[in-house]
Amino acid sequence: MPELAAFEVLLSVARTGSLNATAGELGVTQQAVSARISALEAQTGVRLLVRSARGSTLTPAGVVVAQWADRLLGVAAEVEAGIAALRADARRRLRISASLTVAEQLLPGWLVSLRFIARAADTEPPDVVLTATNSDTVIEQVQAGAADLGFVEGPRVPRTVRGRVVGDDRLALVVRPDHPWARRGRAKLGRCRHCSRRGCGPRGSSTTGATPARCSGWAPPWRWRCGSWCCSGSSRRRSPGG
Repeated sequence: MPELAAFEVLLSVARTGSLNATAGELGVTQQAVSARISALEAQTGVRLLVRSARGSTLTPAGVVVAQWADRLLGVAAEVEAGIAALRADARRRLRISASLTVAEQLLPGWLVSLRFIARAADTEPPDVVLTATNSDTVIEQVQAGAADLGFVEGPRVPRTVRGRVVGDDRLALVVRPDHPWARRGRAKLGRCRHCSRRGCGPRGSSTTGATPARCSGWAPPWRWRCGSWCCSGSSRRRSPGG
């Protein structure tokens, strides 16, 4: 199968009727055009041009080959344009997976800031596809390539992903006015005897995962510092706003 560039030379000769004009159109020498046509004729085993002092014309076989070449180059152009569109779409789309708290409380503001930053830089903001789920699922989606960027709550992320701390928060212990702890300034971890659960979140929740393992129930201090919000993903992605 001849190269597409050889067919482009043949079509140019058919349009201009001259090897010299084709050379000017393609930005090469006349000798290079003549050599490309000769190589195309040798590869196909068909004489394609009749050369004369008045110019070059296609043979009947050359006319047929030129018609096929025109259709082939048209299809090649469509394929190239389609691939470019797919590549551009992949660059514009940003798949974010975030834990429920981050998705509800933080991401809306971050995404608005991202759009303002993109417009200030005279660029199009990415099309964000957001999935809100628990932290364990966020990590799984990032590892599987189903998410480009993930936001989780917890003290750490697996070594299989790249992570960066983007914020932190505190958990406050709230009890009834008649609860024994209501008169205390702090509740020690080792004195938890009133709770039956080890965590306050569902399976996969970072709240459950952040509960101290040595406590038989959930009894942090009044203002216990919880794990940070982390973003995880490939090294090509960064969290919105830094």
